[in-house]
Amino acid sequence: MSPLTEEEEIRFHAALALLQSGLWLLAHEALRTLEMHHPHPLILANLALAEERLGQENEARRHHEAAIRLAPDSPGLRFNWANFLARPGTRESLLLARDQYLAVLTLDPTHLGAWVNLGTGLVSTDHLEAAKTAFHAALALDPQHTGALLNLAHVALSQQENEEAACLFEQVLTVSPDLLDAHRGLATSASRLGQENKAEVHRQLGYGPEPEIFLPGHGSVLPTLLILASAADGNIPWQPLLDRQRHHTRILALEFFPENAPLPPHDLLFNAVGDADRCPDALTRALQRWPQGASRIPARNDPQRVQATARSRLVRLSAGIPYLRNARTVEFPRSPQDDSCRESAHRLEHWLLDQGYHFPLLLRAPGFHGGQYFERAERADDLPVLLERLPGPSLLVLECLPTQGQDEIYRKFRIMTLGGNLYPIHLALSSQWKVHYFSAEMTTRPDFREEEQAFLEDYRTFLGSSAVSALETLQLRLGLDYGGMDFTLDHEGNVLLFEANATMVLHPPPEDRIWDYRRPAFEEALNAARALFAPA
Repeated sequence: MSPLTEEEEIRFHAALALLQSGLWLLAHEALRTLEMHHPHPLILANLALAEERLGQENEARRHHEAAIRLAPDSPGLRFNWANFLARPGTRESLLLARDQYLAVLTLDPTHLGAWVNLGTGLVSTDHLEAAKTAFHAALALDPQHTGALLNLAHVALSQQENEEAACLFEQVLTVSPDLLDAHRGLATSASRLGQENKAEVHRQLGYGPEPEIFLPGHGSVLPTLLILASAADGNIPWQPLLDRQRHHTRILALEFFPENAPLPPHDLLFNAVGDADRCPDALTRALQRWPQGASRIPARNDPQRVQATARSRLVRLSAGIPYLRNARTVEFPRSPQDDSCRESAHRLEHWLLDQGYHFPLLLRAPGFHGGQYFERAERADDLPVLLERLPGPSLLVLECLPTQGQDEIYRKFRIMTLGGNLYPIHLALSSQWKVHYFSAEMTTRPDFREEEQAFLEDYRTFLGSSAVSALETLQLRLGLDYGGMDFTLDHEGNVLLFEANATMVLHPPPEDRIWDYRRPAFEEALNAARALFAPA
C-alpha cells in the first residue's frame, strides 16, 4: 500500500474539511475522484462515511470492507466499520457490531469510543452486566465522559439500583448541568427512592423545556408512532418493543405538553401511561386526547381501561369471576397532622378495626412495583416501624391471602395479555412471602426450574381449566392491548390475584444456558408485544 503523495494529502484534507462541514455531496465527489486514482484505505473509509450520509448504504458497505481489507489492523477504520454495522439498530446488526468493537479493543484497549459504543450496543441487546463493564472501562480512561456516565446511570435505573442511578445522574449534571436526559433520569430515580419533592424539581428541569422526544427511524419514508407517556415513571416499558426499522417515534410527557396544543402528526397512537395509582393526572390527560368512536388511526391501550387497574379499583373489576379471588384493598389516607409514625400507627390501628381488617395484613405505597415499599404486618405492634419505611400521603392496605403452597413454597405466576391473547412469562418459586423472580431461588433449585418449564410449555394443563377460565374472563374485563397478571393458585386450584395492570415488564432470560427453556415463551410474547407497534 503506497502512501499518499503530497498533492493527494492536500486534496484529501480538503475533502475531509468538506465532510466535517456537512457538505456530503461535494466531499463524496472529491473523495471519489481520489479513490479512482489511489484506493488508499483512509480515502475508502471516508468515502464510505460520505456515502452513509447520502443514504448510499450498499456503496458505503463496499468501501468500508475494502478499507478493512487493505488495513485490517487499523483500530480507526475497524471502528468506522463497527459503527456502520450498528446503524440499523436490530439485534442482529448490533451483535455483528459488537464483534467488531471487540476487535478494535484487541488492537487498541484504550479506544474510548469503542468502549462506549460497545456498551451502548450491549444495553440494546439486553447484556446489561457486560454493558456495565464496558462503561466502567470507558470511565477508567475518561472519568468525566458524559455518554458513559449517562448510559451507566440508565443501566442502574433499569436494574432498580436507584441510589446508584441517582448518584450517577448527579455526576452527569456536574459535567453537563443542562442535559435534559440526566434531569429526567434523576427525577425517576429520586421518585423511586421516595424523594418526591426532588423528583418534581428535576421533572420540571427535564421535561419543562422539551416535553416531546423524537427518535428517528432508520429510513426516510416511515410511519410515525406517537407514544403518550407520563413524566412520573409509571409507564409501560415500551423501549424494548420499538423497531426503528419500521417507524419514527415521538414520545410526549403529557404533564408538560400544552393541553391546548394539537397532537403531532402520527400513524399509530399508543398510550404508555400504565400505572393508574402513580399517574392519575397523565391518564386523565391521555383520556382527553384519546380518539372517540371510529378512527382511521389505530390506537392501543385505552387509558380508560388502564384507569380501572388501580389496585383499589381492580377488586371491583374482578368481582364475581368464578374461581378467582382478589385481596380486599382499601386506601388509608395518612394525615399531615400526625406528629410521629407511632401516632399515625395508632390512628391506622383504629381504622383497621373499623374496616374489619385482621392481622396479618399487607401494606404498600401506591404506585410502586417490584416489591418496593411493600411490607407485611404480623401484628399491630409492627405498624410504627413499617410506616417509617413507607413514603407518600397514603398507603394501601391489603388482606393477606393464603398464598403459601402445601409444600410451604410461595409461587408467583405471570401471564401477559397481548393483543387479546395470553402468554405465559414466568413462574417464580420462593421460600419467602414476597416473591419476585430476581430474588427467588430459581438459580439454585433445578426442581424449581423444572416446574417453571412445565408451566411455560403448557400453561393450560398446568393451571387447570378453572384457573384458565378465570384468567380469560379477567383478560376480557381488562380490555388491555398490553398488560399482565400476577397470581398464584390456592389449594383448590383457584386463582389468587396479586395484580393485573399495564406496567408488567418483559424481562429477557439471562444468557446462561440453564435458562434456555424460558426463551421460546419469552420470544413468542415479545413478538406479540412488538406486533402492537407494527404499522397498520
